Amino acid sequence: MLPSSILGKDLKGIIVVIGAPASGKTTIAKMLSETLNCRYINAGELARERGFLLGEDQVRGSLILDEGPIREEISSLLKESGCLIVETISPGAVPREEVVAVVAVRCRPSILIKRLRERGYPSDKVRENLEYEAIDGPLYDGMEITNEDRIIEVDGCEGNLHDELGKIARFLAGERFKLGTFDWSRDFMKLLDEI
Repeated sequence: MLPSSILGKDLKGIIVVIGAPASGKTTIAKMLSETLNCRYINAGELARERGFLLGEDQVRGSLILDEGPIREEISSLLKESGCLIVETISPGAVPREEVVAVVAVRCRPSILIKRLRERGYPSDKVRENLEYEAIDGPLYDGMEITNEDRIIEVDGCEGNLHDELGKIARFLAGERFKLGTFDWSRDFMKLLDEI
């Protein structure tokens, strides 16, 4: 549950939720949206719906987003809504000047590998996403969007989601948390033979 000091606030701007596929970012983004009464936007889905695509990356098996129009559309939606929770894996798809916070969702590689495989990801894509998590990709992508003092890391796989939501609430109320606390190097190294 969020503290009443947050629930009473009239939040303005964009909270970006970023992380690897299957890390728990959709769940966290939707929980934040509901709790803060902010509209939820998935940047990738928005790009597909509006045709903001440049093509397909055949090697990665993913769509290439046309980030400029996506940023403009998100800015437009923000004017209508006042606050947005934007889920993305693409830091360039977000209008940085409107961002009030970034939530970098983290997931232990030994858990992430199972989730990615359950989703049917090919082995190259599984490895790419595990490496992204192991090298702190969500944190560094957050730093592309905004200053470090506006970024919080949360555990989307092993953490209690309500506790993680409370941590985000405290962060939005002004409490700061140390970045870089997730060290998945040993966990990732154990998986190398498997991937």
